[in-house]
Amino acid sequence: MYSWDNFSVSGNLPLHFSRAGSLPSTDMRKGASGDVGDSTKCCPGCLSRDSIATAAAVAGPAVVNISVTQGFHGMTLGKSIGSGTIIDPDGTILTCAHVVVDFQSRRTISKGKVDVTLQDGRTFEGTVVNADLHSDIAVVKIKSRTPLPTAKLGSSCKLRPGDWVVSLGCPLSLQNTITAGIVSCVDRKSSDLGLGGQREYLQTDCAINEGNSGGPLVNLDGEVIGVNILKIVAADGLSFAVPIDTVAKIIEHFRKKGRVVRPWLGLKMLDLNEMVIAQLKERDPTFPNVTKGVLVPMVTPGSPADHAGFRPGDVVIEFEGKPVGSINEIIEIMGDKVGLPLKVLVKRAHNKMVTLTVVPEEANPDM
Repeated sequence: MYSWDNFSVSGNLPLHFSRAGSLPSTDMRKGASGDVGDSTKCCPGCLSRDSIATAAAVAGPAVVNISVTQGFHGMTLGKSIGSGTIIDPDGTILTCAHVVVDFQSRRTISKGKVDVTLQDGRTFEGTVVNADLHSDIAVVKIKSRTPLPTAKLGSSCKLRPGDWVVSLGCPLSLQNTITAGIVSCVDRKSSDLGLGGQREYLQTDCAINEGNSGGPLVNLDGEVIGVNILKIVAADGLSFAVPIDTVAKIIEHFRKKGRVVRPWLGLKMLDLNEMVIAQLKERDPTFPNVTKGVLVPMVTPGSPADHAGFRPGDVVIEFEGKPVGSINEIIEIMGDKVGLPLKVLVKRAHNKMVTLTVVPEEANPDM
């Protein structure tokens, strides 16, 4: 599923393996003590002297260190170290799957038990409740008789390149570590990184290292807007996080079905824009007249899309009766609809309109 030749996912592994904002509020908690105070700003929306410290003080207490002892036939080989965030008072912790799952054997390690250390020094034995290898997101649960600090989930849909963000976690096992930077790209596609699938990441220039995986990326209000997941080896200022809007959908799948259900059509798809359409029409005058849509450059033989009659060169303009202009819109409409017929309107060469009916299959979770 992943090619890690040029990447380091930020969780420490044994032996030789190495995987790796919104505008400030006018009333924010100040300093490590969490006291409420006024941030000194020259004008609305400016980054104040306390903005980053306040964001860290808001989310920081909910950030945890996750340690998993890895062994083989009774021999201890080392520990996988990562980070996580308590997102619910019941002890629900959000982290990365590669921190708590053995990617080589595709199984949960240590019988699903992990060691969790809070920033106040308390330690707990946690249980891996759910893990999705495709998105690299997992949920761990701990039980506490005393109150637990929590971080609030924000929204990633309104992030813009240049927004300030703060990364928290336990890089290199150093707890309570904070770095800051800006959002470099809000929709870096997995294909841009040489990875498979249709995933999108937040790209930032926050410094993250082994042990940061699973830790939160927060905005200046201290709200979690991403989960740190990987960095490019030997490239400073290139780190990536799963957007929290995507994570929220994964958590909802966990709650409903215990796993993430992904429909599979067997289509390679490409978003179209005005410039790409103009270039395609210049190359092929028979290319359909469209202003937006999703191009199908390849159809997997024997796939649901192949059986439905999709052809390379088709442009999807409607999906289930709704106009579409991006792959994300198609994914959103499909949701978890597996085995249900879906109507798709495509436009072909010479502006031929064709309605197709496709029945998605469930994707292989290891794809």
